[in-house]
Amino acid sequence: MRLLNKDKILLLMSGGVDSSVAAYLLKEEGYDVVGLHFKTVPDNFFEATPEKNKICCSPSDTYDAQNVAKQLNLSDFFIVEVHEDFRKKVIDYFLNSYKIGITPNPCVVCNRYFKFGKAVEIAKEIGAKYVSSGHYVINEYSEHYNAFLLRHGVDSYKDQSYFLSQIHKEYLNFLYFPLGKLFKSQIREIAASLNLTVANKPDSQEICFIPDENSYRFLRENSVDPGEGKILDLNGKVIGKHKGYTFYTIGQRNGLLFDKAINQRLHVYSIDPINNTLVVAPTEKLYFRSLIANNLNFFTEKNSIKNIVCRIRKKSEEKKASIFFRNDDTAEVVFEEPIFAITPGQFAVFYDYDGFLLGSGEIIKYGEVKNE
Repeated sequence: MRLLNKDKILLLMSGGVDSSVAAYLLKEEGYDVVGLHFKTVPDNFFEATPEKNKICCSPSDTYDAQNVAKQLNLSDFFIVEVHEDFRKKVIDYFLNSYKIGITPNPCVVCNRYFKFGKAVEIAKEIGAKYVSSGHYVINEYSEHYNAFLLRHGVDSYKDQSYFLSQIHKEYLNFLYFPLGKLFKSQIREIAASLNLTVANKPDSQEICFIPDENSYRFLRENSVDPGEGKILDLNGKVIGKHKGYTFYTIGQRNGLLFDKAINQRLHVYSIDPINNTLVVAPTEKLYFRSLIANNLNFFTEKNSIKNIVCRIRKKSEEKKASIFFRNDDTAEVVFEEPIFAITPGQFAVFYDYDGFLLGSGEIIKYGEVKNE
């Protein structure tokens, strides 16, 4: 273990069971734990739109995080409001992505700028040597890469390495994840044995700034509402209508209204935000051999990387592929076998065959195959 006992460590506390147990484990290891709770949106956000299911950053989460900090007798705990920055960096990104017809991933962006961006800055200000959280991921030294890198948590269902793929490389040496080698069931057991008030608290779901999980309501209230549009087939023929392109993502089948019965499964193939149209295609047309990604973020020297495994969304299966760098900020990924519904706006996340997280990029295009 590279951490030294008695080092001060800043722990991100969401008010959930994972970060709460992380606080206990860090104390057991002898560290001086300081809790940090981010307020990403004002509390009245949740008064106007009550939670449908459990999400993070609500007033009840703040209350729970404070209580756990007291119950575990942490050396300090403080709350930081980041409303304005969060609006600019995460919410505006979310809205602008939908405006141009792509599907965003706000959790990846939040982790980059706040949980493992702003938090590292705060750690330095208070004299903490490290930042920790309740994420299910491992930060491990690799002899091969001669550096600390992230890798999959042992609980494959809870693994959160995908969401940390855009954090800054220089921050890796500041991070420690005590839950990476544990399973969720073990975390619940520890919480119960400690009689933590959050032991049976449900896991957070969906997007923190949309409490009712109705992203379409949120888009409409923020002037992103294109209205009904046309559905086209691959030949450009109008075959139906849709509720507005912001309701749809690549590969989707639900919510498509056709002029007559269709005797095949049709999915959204492409989105045209300028004309508010969707192009649909049969299932087999949604399998692509390659993608183009930009906004690259790598944790090791990318010039030595070619053979990888790639995940194209948070819960998708990882597929073997080769990566070709077009320039410093754009890469092409060619898969060994076709992959379903590659979605612009999502992140392509790259691992080596041993599960080390190498980097990621934002998907901007699918389907092109490199001529070798």
